[in-house]
Amino acid sequence: MGMPYITKFCWCMGLELGSKVIGYLHLMASLAIVCVCAATAGSAWGQAGGQAGGEGDEEGVYLRLASAAIVVACFSLVHVALALTLIYAVHKRKMLVVRVWALVMCVLWAGALLFVLVSAAASRPHGSGSDIFLAFLEGTLFFGTVGYCILCVHSYYLVLRSGSDMQGPPKHDY
Repeated sequence: MGMPYITKFCWCMGLELGSKVIGYLHLMASLAIVCVCAATAGSAWGQAGGQAGGEGDEEGVYLRLASAAIVVACFSLVHVALALTLIYAVHKRKMLVVRVWALVMCVLWAGALLFVLVSAAASRPHGSGSDIFLAFLEGTLFFGTVGYCILCVHSYYLVLRSGSDMQGPPKHDY
């Protein structure tokens, strides 16, 4: 028993068009995150360097913010490469590359979910009950949407594979 599959993407789009949409949205979101993180890191480095000598704690906050923004930007660059890979694979109908994208994204999705769950369990929740519920709802929506996108691309891989199985062995004319 393997991963489940679907036959259509949202709004009755086919899986190929849905995979293209996923690739382009993944690329736009990743590039936006890279730009925002680069601007945040630059601003935080400027704030940390421009502090007067007596405020070491505040400078440490800006340095941690800059470091975190750089790390997130680097992870987002990995996602830019993954999005470009998916776009290439769907346009060229590269079955193996589509499968690799789905597997890598599934591993990243599971790793991110595990990180969020461990972080939430390790730290005390801050805020009221409604804030915690809204954070849970946002996380469920985000991870559910990403999971659905992975499922769509995996289903497109199955369509490509079934198409290659239907061609049969090569024919030779003698």
